[in-house]
Amino acid sequence: MENGGTQKAETCLAFCPPGEESAKDFRKEFGDLILYFDAASMPYLQDMQIGLDEEDGLQTPTIKAPNSKKLAKQPKTFVFSEDCPALKVPSGESVTLTQGASVLITQALGGSFTVNHQGNLYRPSPEVTRKLGFQSDAIVFEPPEDGKISDQQCWDAMRLVYDPEIPVNVVGLGLIYKLDIDQDKHFVFVEMTLTSAGCGMGAIIAGDVKDKLLQVPNVKDGKVNVVFDPPWSYDNLEEEARLELGLI
Repeated sequence: MENGGTQKAETCLAFCPPGEESAKDFRKEFGDLILYFDAASMPYLQDMQIGLDEEDGLQTPTIKAPNSKKLAKQPKTFVFSEDCPALKVPSGESVTLTQGASVLITQALGGSFTVNHQGNLYRPSPEVTRKLGFQSDAIVFEPPEDGKISDQQCWDAMRLVYDPEIPVNVVGLGLIYKLDIDQDKHFVFVEMTLTSAGCGMGAIIAGDVKDKLLQVPNVKDGKVNVVFDPPWSYDNLEEEARLELGLI
C-alpha cells in the first residue's frame, strides 16, 4: 500500500505464503481466492467487489469499492524546519526526519501524529511536533468534586490513544482488558494487549496509555501491563470501530 489513507492510495497485490499474513490484516474470501487487506485500508474498501475484466483475450483481476468511505478532509503536508526524532511504524525503529523533510500527515489523533515520508510511516517526537506547531485533538478533565479518580475519565483518557496505523483508539480496538483503580493510593492499573504480538510499537502504545491516565485528575501513578492471553482478534472491536473500518 502506497499513500495509504489518502485519495492517491495505490494498492499492490502480492502472493503471501500461508501463515505469513499479518495478524492485523482483514481476511476476505471470494470463492477460492483469499485476500488479506491491511486494516487501515478497510474504510476505503466498503462493498468491495472482485472481478475479471477481459480485453483482447487478456483477463485482468479488478477490485472495486463503489461505496468506499470518503475522506473527511484532505491530508496536509508539512516540511520540518529542524531535525525531528521519530519512530518508524510499525517496527518502532528510532530514526531522524531531517530538516527540510516533507511529510504527509496521515493521522492526527489523541495528541500524536503519523506521517508518511517517502512511502514509509513514522511517528514524530511529540515534543518536537508541539514546538513546530502541529495541532491535534486533546481533552481537559474537570476534577471530580469528591476528590476521587473517575472511572469514566480513565476510559475517556485511554480513548485518546491510537494505533499509529489504524484510525481507531485502543478502547475501540478492544485492546484494554482490565482497568483497576486504587482510590487510596491514587493509582491505576491497566492490562492490555496488542493487535500483533510482534508489534514494534507495543511499548510506545502502552506508554501512551499510562501518560494519558496520568492526566486524569487525582491519578498520581499507574502501571500498564501488556499481555497476549487471550490474543487479540477482530471480535474484540467495538461496533463503532467496525463501522469506522468498514467491516459492517
